[in-house]
Amino acid sequence: MDALCLIASPRTGTRHLSEVLKNIEDLASYLDVFDPARTPGIGLNSWPMLRQATGIQFETTRDPALVAFAREKPAEWLDALGRTASFEGRHFISFRLMDQHLPAETIENALMARPGLRVIMVMRKQIDAYVSWRKAVELGKWRDVDTTGMRIELEADHFTRWLDDQQRWYDMWRNHLTRNYLPSPVVRYELDIDQPPERIVRRFVATAARVGVTLRAPA
Repeated sequence: MDALCLIASPRTGTRHLSEVLKNIEDLASYLDVFDPARTPGIGLNSWPMLRQATGIQFETTRDPALVAFAREKPAEWLDALGRTASFEGRHFISFRLMDQHLPAETIENALMARPGLRVIMVMRKQIDAYVSWRKAVELGKWRDVDTTGMRIELEADHFTRWLDDQQRWYDMWRNHLTRNYLPSPVVRYELDIDQPPERIVRRFVATAARVGVTLRAPA
């Protein structure tokens, strides 16, 4: 099954985007399927099929055996997600991938070379993403909290290191796509995600079409 890989960095709005994309009938929208600690965003209805596909009788997405399977056998894990999505009547899957989810060598061998993997970059103005990330770290909360009036002290050197890491992450994928003459469309937080849900879906459907994936926006 073809997969839309959302290349992202922290606080770019990908979690919200993934939630909104669940309204697209043809798409099984997952989130951090390669998270080092758990595999969130997979509904309970999918668990029986995933148990069968992986051979792991997990009772929680934090099950160490399930997390290890996803990280050690990423291609097989995406196949399992694809079979589950197909069983549920979906034709495509999407998932977020961030730096530190998988080793670079694993990404290159198991994901970049995977047939049917389509890449969409998710980006946000860098200083805004960094400030939002720092606020989330200070609060220890990553969603459902308004930090508009919160003030924090920023360190220029730390921001520079953070920025270099994120730039390296995106450049790795840009270089791969350029070498293989593949499109590298971008979904931007300010234009495509910080919008009413209907507009988010319409703009994402148009972006997916640029990588050869035809999705039907809900009525």
